[in-house]
Amino acid sequence: MEESLTQQNTVQNEALTSDPGAAHSIQDTPRSRSHKSDEDRHRHRHGREGSGASPTAPERRMEELERELASERQENGRLLKAHQDKDELIVKLKEEIDLLNRDLDDIEDENEQLKQENKTLLKVVGQLTR
Repeated sequence: MEESLTQQNTVQNEALTSDPGAAHSIQDTPRSRSHKSDEDRHRHRHGREGSGASPTAPERRMEELERELASERQENGRLLKAHQDKDELIVKLKEEIDLLNRDLDDIEDENEQLKQENKTLLKVVGQLTR
C-alpha cells in the first residue's frame, strides 16, 4: 500500500513540477493540502527532499536490506514451524518407544513364565517315562 502511495505521490509531484499552474488548483483543496503534508512526511522519513528525486544509494541499500530482512523473517518462520513439527514428532516417537518397551517387558515376562512351565513339563514327562 505504501508503495502505491509512493508511486501516486511521484506521479503527482512530476505533474506539479511540469505544470506550475496546475499546482495551485491541486493545492487549494484541504484534502490535497493534507495529502501534500503526507508526501512531505514520507519524503522526510525516507530522507528525500525535492520532487521526483530518485532513491539514493543508501536508500536503495536500505530497501534491499528491508527486503532481505522480510525474506529472512519468512525463512525463520518456516524453519521455526519445521522445528516445532519435528519436536512434536519426537514426542510422539518417545511415547511409541515407551509403549513398545512396556510390550517388550510384558513379552519377556511371559517368555520367562513359559520357560518355567516348560521345565516343569519336562520334569513331569521325564518322570512318566521312567
